[in-house]
Amino acid sequence: MARRRNGWAEVLDPWRQLAEIAWSAPQVVAHRTARMATGGWPPSARDRREYRRMIEEKGTAFTRAAVASAWAVPRAASLVLSESLTPVHRTVTANRRRLYRR
Repeated sequence: MARRRNGWAEVLDPWRQLAEIAWSAPQVVAHRTARMATGGWPPSARDRREYRRMIEEKGTAFTRAAVASAWAVPRAASLVLSESLTPVHRTVTANRRRLYRR
C-alpha cells in the first residue's frame, strides 16, 4: 500500500513510478532475452526458475495492481494511480536490481 503524502509529492509520485518502470522494464527484458539466447538447450535449473518467475510475476503484480486500484477508488486520482502502479513498480525495479547483481 502506498504511503500517504500531501502536496506535490503525492501528485508527482505516480510519474516517478512510471519513469522508473519505463527505465527498468526494457533492461529486464534485454537481460532475460540475452540469457535465453545464450543459455543453450536444455535450459539450466537457474534459467528454468527465471522463466517460471517471468510468467508468474506478471499475473501477481497486475492482480495486486487491480486490487489496489479497486480499494483506492474513493480517494484522489493521483493516489489511486500511485497505489495501482506500486505492485508493478516494485516487481520491475526489484527484477532490474536482482538480474544485474549476477
